[in-house]
Amino acid sequence: MVMKCPICGNTENLTKNKEWGFNSYRVSRMTCPKCGATFNYYSGDSGTYTIPKPKEMK
Repeated sequence: MVMKCPICGNTENLTKNKEWGFNSYRVSRMTCPKCGATFNYYSGDSGTYTIPKPKEMK
């Protein structure tokens, strides 16, 4: 499976900002250079999925 931005669908040059373990998953905080979205990428025995992080309210 190719990791892609859940907002714009970009698959190139995604930046890994941080990585940690959560239960049986390995979580990576990613940033998309195309649209600037930040999202968490979860990978584990049950599969892989992404969760977009909401933009901060100003």
